[in-house]
Amino acid sequence: MNSRERVLAAVNHKEPDKVPIDLGSTEVTTITRVAYDNLREYLGMEPDPAPGNYSLVLGTLDPQEDLLRRYGVDCRPVHIKGPSGFEPRVMPDGSFYDEFGVRYRQASYYYDMIERPLTGCASVQDLDKALWPDPTDPGRVAGLREEAQDLCENTDYAIVGDIVALGPFEGACILRGHDQFCMDLYLDPKFAQALLDKVTELAIALWDVFLDAVGDCVQVVAQGDDVGMQTNLYISPEMYRRFVKPCQRRIFSFIHSKTEAKVFLHSCGSVYDAIPDFIELGVDILNPVQPGAAKMDILKLKREFDDEICFWGGGIDVQQVLPTASLTEIEAEVKRAIEILAPGGGYVFCPSHNIQPDVTPDRIHRVYEAALRWRDYPVAG
Repeated sequence: MNSRERVLAAVNHKEPDKVPIDLGSTEVTTITRVAYDNLREYLGMEPDPAPGNYSLVLGTLDPQEDLLRRYGVDCRPVHIKGPSGFEPRVMPDGSFYDEFGVRYRQASYYYDMIERPLTGCASVQDLDKALWPDPTDPGRVAGLREEAQDLCENTDYAIVGDIVALGPFEGACILRGHDQFCMDLYLDPKFAQALLDKVTELAIALWDVFLDAVGDCVQVVAQGDDVGMQTNLYISPEMYRRFVKPCQRRIFSFIHSKTEAKVFLHSCGSVYDAIPDFIELGVDILNPVQPGAAKMDILKLKREFDDEICFWGGGIDVQQVLPTASLTEIEAEVKRAIEILAPGGGYVFCPSHNIQPDVTPDRIHRVYEAALRWRDYPVAG
């Protein structure tokens, strides 16, 4: 099998020849610049002076082809772009504003949000006065069709449309503040619904532009919407189903109407209680399976949802295991994840989130070397 066939078999719940491997196909399945530079030095590779698609907020990038080929990575991304001529507004203290008017300042590895543009909104009418990006700006897809066609026609990799838009719940929390928006759901549901609708409409408009450009070239498309914390959902399942689920349904239904690509949902944390809802909404792929979060035991998830949703990334903990475990323990973690999640297909290998700067290069190398060692079917299970 080639890489594209391998990924398609896995996401269609069939056993390919090998477990597909991902590194860098989305902004949530990649590596931070510090960890990447350290890894290249460890492997004796030349430094990468200009990595692609660098994210200032996440500190992540697109790894170069030499590294992807070394680790047998089966996927390649295509990314929506920013509006024409847009540059983040940088402040004297190094903080900056994005196109929504969210202000970020660096705090350790990530940039934290320190100003949110909708904090002071008091009514539905105020939402119309806010700064909303133009989804139809031609810069967003400039050159994207040619890039996707080149990957489609001249490589055999699976092509992944990276996260295009803010998800309804996560977007509302980013723009309003997590604590404030969660209170809005209870205290001002009319406002909360109006904000969710605005974020949903923007997401659909961005997907429309993106899929018009590349919808026939991609095999997977990714949408993010973090509804989970470490211990549970952010809000009750009932509140999720009342407010958020209908918005997600609109987005996923629209995507399915425009492309045959599989829908990948990124939602961190303990999302066990919402997985049946995701399946009902037409989500084909769940990312990640975060093993340190409550109720996210990989054996339980495989037994309950094996034929209904594909697990993309999981069982390889980036919070505790990768930064602190021994190389032997890391290899055992990789082997266990493959043995549990890979039988029958339905699994694409990568860690449970981006590889952070505190992960030493020998540990990163061991993760992917172990995946290559144990990926051949049939796997034990």
